[in-house]
Amino acid sequence: MENQGKPITTHDMVVVHRMFRREFREAPGRVRGVRHGSRAQVRLVADRLVLLLDTLHHHHESEDRLLWPKLAERVPGQSELWKRMQDRHAGLSVHAGRAKALLGPWAAGASAHGEELAAVLEQLSRAVGEHFDQEEREALPLVPGAVSQAEWDEIGAAAAAAVPRNRLLTVLGMLLKEADPGEQILIMAHLPLPPRVAWRAVGERSFRRLEERLAQAVGHG
Repeated sequence: MENQGKPITTHDMVVVHRMFRREFREAPGRVRGVRHGSRAQVRLVADRLVLLLDTLHHHHESEDRLLWPKLAERVPGQSELWKRMQDRHAGLSVHAGRAKALLGPWAAGASAHGEELAAVLEQLSRAVGEHFDQEEREALPLVPGAVSQAEWDEIGAAAAAAVPRNRLLTVLGMLLKEADPGEQILIMAHLPLPPRVAWRAVGERSFRRLEERLAQAVGHG
């Protein structure tokens, strides 16, 4: 059913997009900057990149399953837009697959793959930014009139549920890193109580230490 109650806000999606934009923008520099003689530091960067690529996949998979089909059905005359959104996802998946194929050998010590990996991540960063620009400009404004709050919440919940439990607080830290207080409330409101409590108890401090270690690994500390 279409949204009949208070119009929903899609700004939480903008916050998610901001996280992906920042992380992919920083990814090539992390690959190029890490000291490849230090396996621990390379692994630290590689783990972050794997988490980023997996989280992007879960984000797009939840949209493909739970958002675009509803909008295609409920918003007349926009079938081409929803097809472009899904085509963009497919293209991004190809870029991400190339990055993951290079990540394994690079993390295992094949430093010769580093520049190729960084170049693929640069391409992916540009493609991600272009897709999000189009989505925020053309698709998100159509969502509030077509999707209920419960349906919108289901999209974020599905993406979050796909993240391994032991990585959820790291993803939350990535989301909250540049969020203002109102945006932090908006993001936290989508989470069940246990991860909200865990974030305040240990997650925020652990994520801050992780960020410091990453900065040191790529020579920014």
